[in-house]
Amino acid sequence: MIRVVIDTNVWVAGLLSRTGPSARVVALSFTGTLVPVASPDIIREYEHVLLHRDLGLSVPDVNAVMVYLKIPGDHVVHVDPVGQLRACADPDDDMFLAAALEGRAAAVITGNMRHYPASPWRGTVIKTPAAFLRSVSLIE
Repeated sequence: MIRVVIDTNVWVAGLLSRTGPSARVVALSFTGTLVPVASPDIIREYEHVLLHRDLGLSVPDVNAVMVYLKIPGDHVVHVDPVGQLRACADPDDDMFLAAALEGRAAAVITGNMRHYPASPWRGTVIKTPAAFLRSVSLIE
């Protein structure tokens, strides 16, 4: 079980395509191989974005994902970072780094590398889904 913070764009890509590295990250999150770390702000963003009608995701599918992510346990680590962190080019992404620090995540997995500082950052690697999966030998 590897603790990871998953950027919203990875959930979107993984739920839209069902194939490829993002879909694999999503699938591994449901099997327990990857343990998502999430804060209340992250959960709110996931729900807001995934339920956006323009994406065309199934509401029952999104609701199932959200139920899974909202209930803390061995499958999901909930954190509530204290204080403000400013490290990303896009301030909206700082919450993912803050959650990674608070939850002792091994990695932040994102499709928007340009928004994040250089990896590793304070001991946390920041990688694309494909690069992360290759680095931990989870790519098929």
